[in-house]
This record gives sequence, C-alpha cells and structure tokens, in this order.
Amino acid sequence: MTQTTMDLTLLQHVLEVSRRMAETTSLVPLLNYAMEEAVKLVGAEHGFLMLRQADGTPHIVVRIPQDEVGEEQYSHSILTQVFETGEPVVLRNAIADDKYKYARSVMNLKLRSVMCVPLVSRGEKLGAIYVENRNISGRFNAESLPPLTLFANQAAVAIENAILIENLEERVQERTRELEDAKVNVEHSWMDAVEANRLRTVFLSNVAHDMRSPLSIVVGSLTMLSEGMLGELNGEQLEWVVKANNAANNALKLTNDVFDLVKLEMGVMKVHKEHVDLQHFLKQIYSISKGLNWPPEVSFEFDVSDDMPILCMDPDRIQQVLLNLMSNALKATQQGSITLYGRYLPDQRSVLIGVRDTGAGISQENLAKVFTRFQTFSTDTKQKRTSTGLGLAICRDLVEMHKGTIWAESELDVGSDFKFTLPANPDDSDCANAS
Repeated sequence: MTQTTMDLTLLQHVLEVSRRMAETTSLVPLLNYAMEEAVKLVGAEHGFLMLRQADGTPHIVVRIPQDEVGEEQYSHSILTQVFETGEPVVLRNAIADDKYKYARSVMNLKLRSVMCVPLVSRGEKLGAIYVENRNISGRFNAESLPPLTLFANQAAVAIENAILIENLEERVQERTRELEDAKVNVEHSWMDAVEANRLRTVFLSNVAHDMRSPLSIVVGSLTMLSEGMLGELNGEQLEWVVKANNAANNALKLTNDVFDLVKLEMGVMKVHKEHVDLQHFLKQIYSISKGLNWPPEVSFEFDVSDDMPILCMDPDRIQQVLLNLMSNALKATQQGSITLYGRYLPDQRSVLIGVRDTGAGISQENLAKVFTRFQTFSTDTKQKRTSTGLGLAICRDLVEMHKGTIWAESELDVGSDFKFTLPANPDDSDCANAS
C-alpha cells in the first residue's frame, strides 16, 4: 500500500467519523464518541477532552481510560499554551523538551509523547483534545498533527451545534412552563404569536444545525482538493473545484448568519472581552482582508491613526463585524477604493472604526433599513441574491453588546461609509485579563 493510498484511507476515515458526529445532536454521547475516535486515530495511551469554561479554565468532560482519576492527570503547562495561543503542540519527548521539562506536571507524570490541539469553531476556542503516551517517546510527530487537527475542527463544529441544541431545548422547556403559568392572564392571540416565534426559532436552529456540519465537511474536502493534498488536478478540474468551494463557502456563511441569529434571539450569544492593542488588531484585519478577491480596479487603503489605545473588547466578534463590512464594500465597489480607517476620540472616550468605499452607494430610503433583519437590496438589478439580510443586523447587535453604536452614511453613485464607535475604557472590569 502506497503512502498516498494510506493518506486517502485516513482522510476517508476522518470524514466518516465527522459525518457521524454531525448526526449526533446529544452532547454527552457526542463528546464520548469524539474522544474515543481521537485516541484510536493517533494511537494514544491516554486522552482528555476539555471544554473551556466561562472563566477560561478547562473542564474535563471525557477521559480515556475512564477509570483513571487523579488530582494531576495532564500537563497544565501544555494545555495553557494551547488555550492562550490557539496553536497545537506536538512533543516527541516532553520530559526532555527545553520548554516543558521543568514543568511540575511533566516531571510528576514523566510525560513523553504528547499532542494537544484546540477545538475552534468560527474563531471561538471551545476547548482542546489532549492525547499522550507516557512510556513511549516519538509516538507523535509532525505527520500526526494534520489528521488530528482536521478531526478537531470537525468535532468543534459538531460540539458547538450540540451545545446550541441542548440550550435551545432547555429554553423551550422553560418558555413552555412560563407560558403554561401565564396563559390564564393573556389573550389567545398573544399566545399564538409567542408560539409562532418559538417554532420559528426551533426551525431556524434545526436548519442551521442540519446544514452547517455537512457544509463544513464539504468545504474542508474541497479545500484539500484545490490545494493538491489529494493529488494534482488539471486546469479544468481545478477551476470547477474552486467554483464549488466558493459556492460551498458562501452557503456556509449564510448558514452561519442564521446560526448567529438564533443565538442572539436565544440570548446565548456572549462576548468575551480582553485587552487588545487596537493598532495591531486593525493591521491584522487589513492583512486578512488583502486576501479577498479584489478587482484590479479597486485599491485597498489603510488609514488608522497612530494613537489608537488599548481597548477592552472581544476581538473575534469585532473581527466578524469588520470582515462583514469589508465583504459588503467589496461587493458594491467595482472601481475606486475601499478604506479601513480608525480614529481615537479622547474627548468622547471612544474610538471610531469604519469601512469607506467608492461603490454604488445606497439610497436614503434603503439606508434607513440596512441594519434591519431580513432586509436585502442591491443597486444592481441583475445581481443574484446571495444574502440572508442578516449580516448587518448581526453587526449591529455585536457592536451594541460592546456598548457601542453603528451607523452608515451613503450616497448613490458616490459610495458608502459604514462606521461604529466603541468605548475606550482600559479599566473595564468585564475584561478577561483585567488587572
């Protein structure tokens, strides 16, 4: 059997396991199955699946072997490194590694082969998968990492879906009890409206769950094909794979918008604030956005003042807002420029961040509705509908969860300017790393 065949067989196994995880909506069976498959996948002796708690600390939800319980079970130093950086760690011999050999847990457990990968879904660190062999050095290497990373990415999506479904079921039960207690005091029409809203939320959640997991698998597979991981493609094959990948990514984005809407309506969408160097953060957004599909007639400008402060915010959610504004500007602009800008407003104790374009612009009638859910419009009557009309509404909610304000200014055939303010209060007690 050749190495290529072995790699393809391993990939098929990972995708089959991913499909089974996507079909499992109950959280506890899903976590047990995911950890059992992860241990078998890499041939580990011990394994732990941790979920990240609200305070950032890990909570072991599955351990293999299940009967092995002790005060010190894994390397806290290695897990902390993965949680803080979001990057995986592979060690051939931890007890001899210069960075970890003096860590108390590494010495006490006499750790040798260790591999730990984060569980990340749409930029949110949910937890980690940690596997080890304490008696064998060199059990894991660089080639062991891609299969486990791909597996962890798919597991994270399935876990987030299961958590949402579980929370939704609890909230539906709670709402049902509340309605039963209150039904003697309300009118029948109000009851019908509440029930209709509940059913719509359940329907949207189920649709998002049923589509999101298989779409993630499709995108992952097409990406590996386009990058030549499964063999070289000819020009025509590559063209169609890229088209299919773009379409799948677009469908996944629309599904994620519905997913975020459900979380917002359920009140389970949270922001996890931390201290962020805003100048560095915006440069990163600029660098990421440069990788979008820019027309040759459109220039991308960066105009951020040098005095941007340290801000207390959720970087993942604000990145989500900015990338959404950037994507909208890119769709509307065929020539001219798009500018990512930022200003510090010390008199107002806030920062102003925005995306300005020289695109088609928006009429004043439509401008008043751009942040309203399910509102879609385009100045190009031939443009296909590729939006749920949720992106800007979600941006508004995320900015307001940061106690900020978002608005837009636009003129037809001149361009648009979408901008928002965030409070500049470095002593915000909501910060995860506030002193």
